[in-house]
Amino acid sequence: MAKNLTEDNIFFLTSAFARKLGNQADKLLETVGLSSSHALLLHLVNKNPGIQPSQLAKMLHLKPSTITRLVQKLERRELVEKQSEGRATKIVCTSEGQNTAKNIEQKWERLIQQVRDVLGERYVDVLSEMISNALDTVKEKGY
Repeated sequence: MAKNLTEDNIFFLTSAFARKLGNQADKLLETVGLSSSHALLLHLVNKNPGIQPSQLAKMLHLKPSTITRLVQKLERRELVEKQSEGRATKIVCTSEGQNTAKNIEQKWERLIQQVRDVLGERYVDVLSEMISNALDTVKEKGY
């Protein structure tokens, strides 16, 4: 048993680690003027032109209403636009969004390399795989 609520406490530890990484990402992305969530969404839209909001929600492990809010901000910044095909809504980058997404991709690569330099490449790979598998498992089990 843990000596206190911060040792071996998966809830605390994952939140603390996520905050640390999130702060680093936000600091690196502040020159773009987007949060890490907005930047990642823009990157995904750029890599997957015509992606549907429901697909983004699944990829990012977010609720559809959260995706709607993120997309609305990117629309106001004229980085993405929605296109309707029948009942389906698809999201695509504008030309400005494509340029911004390229800048973001370089910053993400730099950020990931910084973490690899600190923790080690193998450690980051294993940790990323474990977190991804854990996310899939809790979703599958409805937790």
